[in-house]
Amino acid sequence: MNILSLDGVSKTLIGTPLFKDVSLGIEEGERIGLVGRNGAGKSTFLRVLSGALEPDEGSIARRRGLRVSVLPQRPVAAPGTILSEFLYEGDSELVRLVRDYEAAVSGKSGAADRALEALHARMEAEGGFLLERRYASLCSEFGLPDVGAPMDGMSGGMVKKAALARTLADSSDLVLLDEPTNHLDLDAIELLERKLGSAAFAFVVVTHDRAFLDAVAGRILEIDRSSVFSYPGDYSAFVEMKAERWNALEKADARRETILKIEMKWLMRGARARATKSERRKELIRDMQGSALERPTPMGAFSSKARRLGKKVLELKGAAKRYGGRLVFEPFSYEFVKGDRIGVVGPNGSGKTTLLGMIAGRLAPDEGSVERGVNTVCSYYGQTADGLPEDARMIDFIRSRAELTAMGDGSLLDPERLLERFLFDRSMHDQRLSTLSGGELRRLQLVSVLAEHPNLLILDEPTNDLDIDTIELLEDYVESFDGCVIVVSHDRAFLDGVTSTTIAIDGSGGASLYPYPYGAYREYMEAEAEARAGAEAERAAADRGRAGGQSRGRDRRAGEPRKATWAERKEYDGILDEIQALEDEKASLEALFSSGASGDELERAGRRYAELCPLIESRTARWEELAALID
Repeated sequence: MNILSLDGVSKTLIGTPLFKDVSLGIEEGERIGLVGRNGAGKSTFLRVLSGALEPDEGSIARRRGLRVSVLPQRPVAAPGTILSEFLYEGDSELVRLVRDYEAAVSGKSGAADRALEALHARMEAEGGFLLERRYASLCSEFGLPDVGAPMDGMSGGMVKKAALARTLADSSDLVLLDEPTNHLDLDAIELLERKLGSAAFAFVVVTHDRAFLDAVAGRILEIDRSSVFSYPGDYSAFVEMKAERWNALEKADARRETILKIEMKWLMRGARARATKSERRKELIRDMQGSALERPTPMGAFSSKARRLGKKVLELKGAAKRYGGRLVFEPFSYEFVKGDRIGVVGPNGSGKTTLLGMIAGRLAPDEGSVERGVNTVCSYYGQTADGLPEDARMIDFIRSRAELTAMGDGSLLDPERLLERFLFDRSMHDQRLSTLSGGELRRLQLVSVLAEHPNLLILDEPTNDLDIDTIELLEDYVESFDGCVIVVSHDRAFLDGVTSTTIAIDGSGGASLYPYPYGAYREYMEAEAEARAGAEAERAAADRGRAGGQSRGRDRRAGEPRKATWAERKEYDGILDEIQALEDEKASLEALFSSGASGDELERAGRRYAELCPLIESRTARWEELAALID
């Protein structure tokens, strides 16, 4: 059933037509991903769907009684707000009903008894009395503190989780989510995936997280040059279908060019030929001239000339950090070398940014040391653009980094041409940074990183506020980067695309190193958890079996242990050789990880390594169990 439909909808902001003549419908329970370049109008499109903005042209029909919830891109808690107050600040109909009912009960609204009864009936019918319980449940699942906790000092990730709890709790028919994964840790993103995967409501989600779109979307809407295109399926299907659409458009445009050349030759033969040419044919030529395929302006590839890197890049020796006497990061040691591609993962507040700060030299360790190589030049790409000089002009900001930038293709670009290469038109060069959008500021930060020619690149949540096209260019840049890269990111596709090693921080200050990218690391952790659970289940079953055997085997002497069967003795004879073979294979893989092998070979080895570790653990546990029966 259709719950919302657009007919010929158009919207222009500040003289820029964002989308024109959009006609589409949203079905009950439909799962939609909305994508497009920064500035294409995605957030504006959500505001039009919600009713917060009226279209300039066209009409929107909503099902009678349609309930809509909105997650803003950057939720903000006012100073002094406690969590429960923030939750009830929502603008959905159910939250407004709860507020009206509480005001009536307290006598603040002066409602008559009959009005109070009507509000009470609505609360029962619409689930208002259950809202507080749903808030508490969602806050607990997202790892938020008690609802009476103050929000002052909460991280951006914690505020985003609170806003998600507020958005998901009120049983809306349509939920609009603007960049819900920004600032969330990976566990919270996967929890949100599960929530949306089992949801009965329809939703439209704007996100740059390709793995998230593949997990939750059943249709993709793309805003591209003021048009909205619809593609069935998840993000991967969208990429394939978009490529097919462009191939068809390119072929049609090539045919148009061929016909136009023939027609133009005929038309240019002379005055007599033009006079006899029918007006209809001339009009057709003019139409063909004006219907050339409009291709999107490509952004230049992120590349810069490599700076020479010495043998030593950077080494952490027992580096630790405390805040207010609390140990945030336990002593950690690691020597970073050329070619390292390291992803750092862990829950919000676990110390990921603290680790990056120590590596970048922005924070001094309270214990241990950070030793940097003499030729190491570090560029730090932070989570937000907050540190940029807002009053500076764009051109001056880039010029302060370098007068000339050597690109990977050997060309030298001055600041003006460097900015143009990354879609900053010359008309923008004198703009103050304070006038740029969030996505434009983040892209400008990347340009400034290029200009610095680093050989140690630190990326802290680099995909925040970037569109997917820019993220893919950044992936290409990191892949060809001839130095050391350290990345904190919640974007699983990005982590798997650019890293080969994972440092996992456990939330208590501890850090562990795993010689494979995030996806293989998660598979390893899941296999390890399953192996532990299986071993515990086997031990519990064995305990139950021994207890049952004692009760049934009264002819056996009290306390006599069970003897091994023939099959168990046979298994015991070969299990140590099996474990040794697995250990040997594990050792050979560990040697491969430090040998400088190719990326594909390392990826295959990482997957096998992830299988071996839990297998060795489970076979060792089985050997111990058999040994107890036989010895």
